[in-house]
Amino acid sequence: MKLISFEKKLSLFGATCVTVGAVIGVGIFVIVGEIGGMAGSWTSLAFMFAAVGVVFGTLVSIALGTSIPADGGGFYYTKILLGEKTGVVASWLIVFGALGSMAVVSLGVADYIMYYIPDMPSHLRPVVAIGLVLVTWGFNTMGIMTSEKLQIGMVVQLATALIGLVVVAMIYGKAPDFSANAPASSGLMLSATVMAMLSYTGFNIIGELGDEVENPRRNIPLTIMIGLGIIVFIYVGVGWVVSGNLVTAEAMGKSKAALLDTALIFTGSKHNLFMWYLDLAAVLAAVTSINAVFLAVPREFSAQAEAGFLPKWIMKYDPKRQTFPAGMAVVAAAGILICIPNLKLGTYGYASVAGLLLANAIFSFGALRLFKVAPDKVASAPIRIRGWWLYPSAAISTVLSIGFGLMAAQGVIKSLVDQFGGGH
Repeated sequence: MKLISFEKKLSLFGATCVTVGAVIGVGIFVIVGEIGGMAGSWTSLAFMFAAVGVVFGTLVSIALGTSIPADGGGFYYTKILLGEKTGVVASWLIVFGALGSMAVVSLGVADYIMYYIPDMPSHLRPVVAIGLVLVTWGFNTMGIMTSEKLQIGMVVQLATALIGLVVVAMIYGKAPDFSANAPASSGLMLSATVMAMLSYTGFNIIGELGDEVENPRRNIPLTIMIGLGIIVFIYVGVGWVVSGNLVTAEAMGKSKAALLDTALIFTGSKHNLFMWYLDLAAVLAAVTSINAVFLAVPREFSAQAEAGFLPKWIMKYDPKRQTFPAGMAVVAAAGILICIPNLKLGTYGYASVAGLLLANAIFSFGALRLFKVAPDKVASAPIRIRGWWLYPSAAISTVLSIGFGLMAAQGVIKSLVDQFGGGH
């Protein structure tokens, strides 16, 4: 299960930063307005409801990560528990979802720039996105340890910017009026929750780097728990302050960058030190998320190649930098290609949610067989894995992931029809 014997390992702090950076992307700066347009004052609750499914998925990831730590974890977990062919399906769903996430954050930066330059021609949108993909690819060619150091610095910056805004707005701003501005229908609230799921995609990415983490059986569960705690606090806080201060669902829905519009209420200008710090956080949030895709997807490719499902050249390894250069080149090329059609952000977002949640459904279903298939690995795990919490967590995660995943797939179809079929 070890693709390569890695000499240098990710620390607990570094692994946590990889996880937080993978999840928090520029999308939170852009799509919170779209979520608010549907959920109204209940925007923070949409993030909380979305987090419920993530919590159950997290418990499954902890059980798998501590008992079967391996690179290309998505493929290996499923291979061991459900067989190789199912492992390939799960692996490609991860790749599909990760590339969708790459498109969301890279094009999200372009949309963010258009917030400041509204006259920017729309055909430059994919150009900006492609440039960001290429820059991040360049960072990753320097090696995983360099990537880790960059990731730590970027995550600290973006986390302090977001937490700073949330704290200030909670102290000096308004609270949401839950009675006056509730969602117009339960269907809208459900759609908002599905969209909020996009913000959480990538929460179990550390499972892709199992053998590259120091003391993985101990640090993988700690990484997931600490990282998820930070992420949920930021997301629920952002939902709270945006819906409290922009007030109406209409105002949130029309905002191209609702988080910035909220910050402007307190700063009064786009041109001041804090707004520049927040702008930098938006760009770095995108880079950290794309960086995580360059870390995870080549390891899925390599795991499949080792099993004979992909050509061996794709698992070419650079021992000095601890990277997979061929796999990263394929990821870069795929990222460029999917940005060229210049689709709506929501289309890529729904695609990302569909791929990653349906993959999570497979992992979760497989986890129901963990005690039967790998009892020795369960027994040697550093935390006590017990059936009373794993079985219900795996079952609930499976059902929720299938349900939300299929809704997201439907969202992709509807978004494409709206964009190309004259829906708008």
